[in-house]
Amino acid sequence: MLKYFVSTQRTQGERDNDSNSIPGPEIVDLASLSHEDPDSPICGCARSFVGITSRQTSTTAEVVESDMTAAQYIGRFHAGLLALGREDNVETRNGVIDAAVELLLLAAMWPVGTVVERRLHEIRVRSFPAES
Repeated sequence: MLKYFVSTQRTQGERDNDSNSIPGPEIVDLASLSHEDPDSPICGCARSFVGITSRQTSTTAEVVESDMTAAQYIGRFHAGLLALGREDNVETRNGVIDAAVELLLLAAMWPVGTVVERRLHEIRVRSFPAES
């Protein structure tokens, strides 16, 4: 079983600058940084995840688990970038692998149901899953 992050509405509103424009649970990547202020009222890139298909953003993500393989997960990242018009070359593929593996390693650290937030270069736990 593979653990990874998807966008979530859970815990939205705990911060005044929370937002989620992703239509439903979607695999997320880290948004590109145009500045390094996670509290910027103008741009939320330093506090956001971005959906790999919708390209919309969310300030929260949740750890989920499925029978998807790591190769399938990386393939979804790759397809998302190609859909944006990125050239399919070695640089793009290597960037996809690096980003996907980084997120898989992070997601593997927490139990399924953990909600995280991004604060610049740090991913922080916002909420652990309830004990059953």
